[in-house]
Amino acid sequence: MTLNLFRIFIKKEVTILYPWIYTRAKEQPDDIALITETERWTWSELYARAHRLASTWATIVTRGDRIALYGPSSAQYIVALHAAQLLELTVVPINTRLTQTEVLRQFKQADVRLVVTDRILDTAIPCRAFSYEKEVPDLLIRHMPKQYVQSMLFTSGTTGHPKAVEQTMLNHFSSATNAARHIGSLPEDRFLIVTPLFHMSGLAIVYRAVIYGVPIILEPHFSPECALHWITTEKITHVSLVSVMLDRLLDAGLRRHALRVVLTGGGPVPLPILTRALDRNIPVMQTYGMTETASQIATLLPEDALRKIGSAGQAIYPTQIRITRHQEIEVKGPTIMKGYFHDEEKTADAFTADGFFKTGDLGRLDADGYLYVLDRRSDLIISGGENIYPAEVESALLSIDGIQEAGVVGRFDAKWGQVPVAFIVSSLDEAIIRTEISQLLAKYKCPVDYIYHSVLPRNANGKLLRKQLKESL
Repeated sequence: MTLNLFRIFIKKEVTILYPWIYTRAKEQPDDIALITETERWTWSELYARAHRLASTWATIVTRGDRIALYGPSSAQYIVALHAAQLLELTVVPINTRLTQTEVLRQFKQADVRLVVTDRILDTAIPCRAFSYEKEVPDLLIRHMPKQYVQSMLFTSGTTGHPKAVEQTMLNHFSSATNAARHIGSLPEDRFLIVTPLFHMSGLAIVYRAVIYGVPIILEPHFSPECALHWITTEKITHVSLVSVMLDRLLDAGLRRHALRVVLTGGGPVPLPILTRALDRNIPVMQTYGMTETASQIATLLPEDALRKIGSAGQAIYPTQIRITRHQEIEVKGPTIMKGYFHDEEKTADAFTADGFFKTGDLGRLDADGYLYVLDRRSDLIISGGENIYPAEVESALLSIDGIQEAGVVGRFDAKWGQVPVAFIVSSLDEAIIRTEISQLLAKYKCPVDYIYHSVLPRNANGKLLRKQLKESL
């Protein structure tokens, strides 16, 4: 059965939204909603847990407050996501790979009222335990405004300073319904999540599952063996991966089984991997999207994969994609973010006068309307599906006493796609720099190599010429 709200949306614009878990529990109370290694919950059981947790929070938060979710992917994390919507709270998922310094900075920037976590943080932060096992009074369930900010995920720009992207309930709902139009939605669908819930690729699947009324199978720590187990035993139809995950699954013997959709992001799938998958009739769908667009805005269907090598596919209706005379990709549609939290200037700069979002990526559209991304946003490095922003790494390096100049670029890596490499002007020993930077940045952001120079190339205005650095690799 498909959610009534979903069917209505296909016919006309949504005017009223209710909490999705509330509607789903009423329509499919006994259907399976969530499966993990230790849990197997129905929609009514998941709703009951979310309702109880929301009731315990209700004494300390109010509508519109922001709550940080900081912990590994788990059944409890999904309960918290749904509990937040019941109270009309904004969830702020935090990357667990960040250092504590980075985490606390994001708490402050997002102005969070509550941190939901399973780990010890700065002892200056007051803590209390929550339980959702006891009975609590009923919450008042009401319809919700379309522009309610449901989530805030952090992304970074070329300045190196993280930005909090405000995504509305309508953004997520539109993303789900747009995807269903493009790739279909069937009652027997079953979604496997192996990407982190603090990433859009994982979070979007949680919301799609409750909107479509299909179960999630959650694997918190990706391994090809565990993923294959779920794919074969639970008749998985949908999974989202990055290329390195797909490659490892193919090495482990992945076959089509019940798979109907294998979404891949983080750049085009390398041809050898793509060919292996298609030879096994595995339905790989390459996508293009970003945090600001609430997941995918273009998708390449399997039948076009070899005919349109290197393409990210066609725009997902009703998303509009256009290319400027400077080759920048601009997009418009109901999935585009509300803006950057507490940053009106950057929000205004991100949009054109006629409402198109400036992605900062360079691309082209062919005669058939297929999008080709020619270069990722500015100097963005994508390593194993993780975004690494050179300016952020450079800023951290320059905070180390003894480093006069720093420039960071991406280098091709057969396993991860790209890895960061640092060019520095310094007399410090490399071992000292590695120790210092590991305290400032998550491991995946730390440069794998350091190249010493007496001076770094700059233009007449003093701007670092990263292109020259990259060409020297």
